[in-house]
Amino acid sequence: MLHLGNASVPDCSGLNRRSFLQAGSTGLAGLTLPNLMRLDEAGAFDDSKAKIKNCITLFLVGSPGHLDTWDLKPDAPSDIRGKFKPISTNVADIRICEHFPLMARMMDKVSLIRSLHHETGTAHSNGSRWMMTGKDAIGDNQQPHVGSVVARVFGPKTNLPPNVILPAKIGNTGGPSINGQEARYLGSAYEPFFLGADPARSNFEVSNLKPAAGQTEFRINARRNLLRQIDDIQRRSANSTTVQRDTAYARAFNLLTSPEAKASFDLEKESDKTRDRYGRNTLGQSCLMARRLVERGTRYVTVNHFDTVFNIACWDMHANGSSLNNTYLDYEQLLCPQLDQAFTALVDDLDQRGLLQETVIAVLSEFGRTPKLNARGGRDHYPPAWSNFLCGGNIRGGQVIGSTDKIGAAPHERPVKPPQVIASIYQGMGIDLETTMMPGPGSRPIRLIDAEPIPELF
Repeated sequence: MLHLGNASVPDCSGLNRRSFLQAGSTGLAGLTLPNLMRLDEAGAFDDSKAKIKNCITLFLVGSPGHLDTWDLKPDAPSDIRGKFKPISTNVADIRICEHFPLMARMMDKVSLIRSLHHETGTAHSNGSRWMMTGKDAIGDNQQPHVGSVVARVFGPKTNLPPNVILPAKIGNTGGPSINGQEARYLGSAYEPFFLGADPARSNFEVSNLKPAAGQTEFRINARRNLLRQIDDIQRRSANSTTVQRDTAYARAFNLLTSPEAKASFDLEKESDKTRDRYGRNTLGQSCLMARRLVERGTRYVTVNHFDTVFNIACWDMHANGSSLNNTYLDYEQLLCPQLDQAFTALVDDLDQRGLLQETVIAVLSEFGRTPKLNARGGRDHYPPAWSNFLCGGNIRGGQVIGSTDKIGAAPHERPVKPPQVIASIYQGMGIDLETTMMPGPGSRPIRLIDAEPIPELF
């Protein structure tokens, strides 16, 4: 069975990805995007058989220094090892930063990758594109966000958007503004839903869920019915652009008019104890909202820890005394404690609700930071080596994959590249990369990711 998006195409002869690529795409030339969307509507994907249904990604914009967090080198010279000390965890031989005491108690659930690396550039956007799409590409070759791919494969489950990014889209990080958080050639129907507001604020309100001034419920429903009639006419002409746009409109109307969907974004429905447990800050409340969303049907949630690196306390530890003046003190007093609290609360909460086994959690970043401290006592961008980690779903915890050399300058054992992490997320969600494809540029069927999953994770 060959799957294109969430449409299953019988092949009778046991056609798989490799034989399909060898034979060429001629036999599937009729599967244009409108036809694929019609297959979607037939309900070809059996959601009830999917064991892993969700993914929550915490994206640490700015990128923590690997030698200061999950790959400490206590025996290295002082200008390399930094100021923090390693502590023991609940897994023998795994040690992490002293400022992650809560995480240290659940390392049996975590699979830590210490040998990530890429070679295409030192800008934040290079790393963002790698970790958001599996490819560092700009121009006509830009790839869709992994959440958009998941939305395309699984389809919507409820009136909630299948792919949500919160609290905001990544903005200015000093380089090209292409950060890999768009649907690209998959079309507007699979664009992420951007929250666009800080859930930790007392006046929090999702602006996209509020009707425009003067738009009564009667007028909204009237416009929806009119668009439905237009949609019927346009589908007969099988125009892919209008089909995608109208699908996006339909989902927007469903979200706007569904009390259940809007309630999913309402953190006031959570107890004060639960909100305190996650942390009364943007990251903590965003993680809590991520739990609410996957609990109610969203497939893929990305939590951006910061949307810029300028003039804020964030992971981008240059210590330059100006707009990038993040230091060890920021790590110790703000960043590490926030992440430690929010991540562990999310894992515990999902576990207690029976959702952890069907939800992959990935904590990702753009790159590492220079092994040697700069003259100001900070660390600069460093894509040759860094650490990220996964847990939940069918991820095998309590292990370290790969290692770096004595000073954290390069992978020493088991080098891992970003596309392998993305491929692992797909496999962790139960997607068969050998038989599942998606419509690429020009509706040509292509593989979801040009990489194989990391086998040690499963």
